[in-house]
Amino acid sequence: MKKAICVVVFSLFVEYSFSQVSIGTTSASTAAVLYLKTANVGAINVGGFLLPVVTEKQQDLIPVKDLDDGLMVFVKNESTGKWCLDIYDAKQKVWRSIQCA
Repeated sequence: MKKAICVVVFSLFVEYSFSQVSIGTTSASTAAVLYLKTANVGAINVGGFLLPVVTEKQQDLIPVKDLDDGLMVFVKNESTGKWCLDIYDAKQKVWRSIQCA
């Protein structure tokens, strides 16, 4: 009987829970799924968000689907010289370079 009650309570919790992930803070923005706050070093805020860095070959192996529209990676390929921020366009099923240096 205890096991059945635990399963019901857990199921309700999973069914109705809403969660956000916050890093560097205990109060996440309600508009964000992931909220990152910079660290303080003295009086200066420092830090940043580092996207996954991949080569073009590694990027080709990412199993993207229609739900992955907007997926972002940083492509750094020394053999081809590509150094770009790429975003997946699920409608056209292509990676688009949105910022290259």
